[in-house]
Amino acid sequence: CRTKNDIMNATAKHLQTINSILSKKQLSKKEFQFLNRINADHIRSISVTTDGGFDPESGEFHKEDRPMNYKIRLKYTDAGNLRFKCLHAEKA
Repeated sequence: CRTKNDIMNATAKHLQTINSILSKKQLSKKEFQFLNRINADHIRSISVTTDGGFDPESGEFHKEDRPMNYKIRLKYTDAGNLRFKCLHAEKA
């Protein structure tokens, strides 16, 4: 079971990561709005890659390039369910 302190530390770390991403990557208006809407303490993990990408349908990582490579995967909870969102698509 995660303590309140663990959750606060994880939330702070996730916010730092999001701020870092926003300073380095150009997100679409829709992606930016999604990040503004999501509650930071609902974020469970943030994955970023420079090679390959994440599949927007399954969330799985693929090391080989595809026609469209999503470079960021955010896992979060919504109404108690674990969900994911892939962001920052780049053409191969």
